[in-house]
Amino acid sequence: MRLLEPFYIRDVELKNRVVMSPMITNLGTPEGYPTEEHIMYFVRRASAGLLITEYTYVNKVDARGSPNQLGLYDDELIPKFARLTEAVHNMDSKIFVQLVHVGRKTRRGLIWNNQPIAPSNIPLLDPVREMTEDDINRVITDFVKASERAEKSGFDGIELHGAHGYLIAQFLSPATNKREDKYKDGVIFLEELLKEIRRVVSIPVGMRISVTEFDPQGLTPELVAKIVKRVENLLDYVHLSAGRDGPLGGSSSFYYKRPSYVDEAKVVRKVTSLPLLLVGSVSTVEDAEKVLEVADAVVLARQILADPDWVIKIKNNLPIRPCIRCNQLCRLLSTREVRCDVNPELGWETLKLEKGEGVVKIVGGGVMGLETARVLALRGFEVKLYEKDDKIGGQLNEIKDPWKKAEFTRLIDYYEKELKRLGVKIYVSTEEKEADIFALPKERQPEFKEYKGMRILVNSNLYAYQDYIFEWVKYNEVYVTENVFKGLDRNRGYLLQQKYKELGVSIVKETVKADIVINDIRRNQPTIGQSIARGYWLGMTFKLQR
Repeated sequence: MRLLEPFYIRDVELKNRVVMSPMITNLGTPEGYPTEEHIMYFVRRASAGLLITEYTYVNKVDARGSPNQLGLYDDELIPKFARLTEAVHNMDSKIFVQLVHVGRKTRRGLIWNNQPIAPSNIPLLDPVREMTEDDINRVITDFVKASERAEKSGFDGIELHGAHGYLIAQFLSPATNKREDKYKDGVIFLEELLKEIRRVVSIPVGMRISVTEFDPQGLTPELVAKIVKRVENLLDYVHLSAGRDGPLGGSSSFYYKRPSYVDEAKVVRKVTSLPLLLVGSVSTVEDAEKVLEVADAVVLARQILADPDWVIKIKNNLPIRPCIRCNQLCRLLSTREVRCDVNPELGWETLKLEKGEGVVKIVGGGVMGLETARVLALRGFEVKLYEKDDKIGGQLNEIKDPWKKAEFTRLIDYYEKELKRLGVKIYVSTEEKEADIFALPKERQPEFKEYKGMRILVNSNLYAYQDYIFEWVKYNEVYVTENVFKGLDRNRGYLLQQKYKELGVSIVKETVKADIVINDIRRNQPTIGQSIARGYWLGMTFKLQR
């Protein structure tokens, strides 16, 4: 299998063609160095041939974009980063650091109350100041010094973050660069930056770039191909992602195709022979094979959060816990550490399973009970699970949204195969009154009600109603308010609106007269992530008492 074959980025040999994408975690410290939890997060995923750190800021002036983000702005941070690289190398994997200046994509409070800077005075979050040549020279120097620290820390390579609308991308994109000096051609800034970095380091240097910004005025595949061609003599590889600041971006929801950016990558592939890395909703071996028709390596993001053993399980034909592309817990990064709705172990990699023995009876075949059973079986218990319905999956079986159903059903398939592998005995269509654990949600989403020939107004952010609209619109006149999309990730919310419009659902800003009015807006609502996490902790902490 080509996916599992080694390949090279310049003189760095990678044991396979799987790359862990750089993803914000907030697992670092406020000072910007990795914690023990952060190091274990990387070690846990070191079956990938290459790990790339989250974006790592290069100065303590105006480069940071999120709390607890990694930073290589001072020599005193080198020992802690060396601890990270040592751990990954001991797992026979390689690790690159992704360096960033966020430019306008930040707030004053995140950059020590300084003013954000950008190539042009085009605000995004807070007011920005157009960079002077002195600013440009200072930032290049910051990147150079951070690169030197990266090599001293033991990193195997450096990736410049030129994607997703950060500073380098702001220079490269016509949508964000309106300068009148020589840097109007943003590639000049990139060339100067690359030349200075390569002057002081011996390790490979690559760049991540958005192959499309979903904006005809921004970066397009054709423009990116021209940029790559101009600087390929200064690069050791290119890493393609997508998006800038709009609702569409690299983390596409289940409404978008999978894998996501193969066609766009083909445009860049035609102009360069550099090693090409490609990200975009890769979840299965079949997805990966499609990517490898264009690229040299497959970049996993949310899927390697969902299942850190993806590579190992492919080698051994084991059930893989799928990323369902819900864009929920993995996107709540303004105030929280990274989490995953389907993988409750994410962020808790330092915890160990305590061995157990004996028979444990669980009532509840929804995801809470399924996860409880999985953890208890791994601990060594003999597990019996009882479900009153004729199949496992609980409320996931009630989903009406066809796109969501297609992805979420894969999770039920995973649990079915994994629990069978672990020897869990499952009894469906069985009501059990006595059990050791009742893995039942305290609160559930509203049940489906059938309507025909009605005028329905939905003013609710509950996930169930988002699903039921797909069924109601077949036989009714359906209106929704903007509250239906409240709390959704931008990508998921935007594409859901597009699906509704295609089906004839009307999105209104004011209330309309209707036969059925659903008013139910909640700050907190039951989620799949809460149920699975609850099951995980039930399984982790359970002690058999008889």
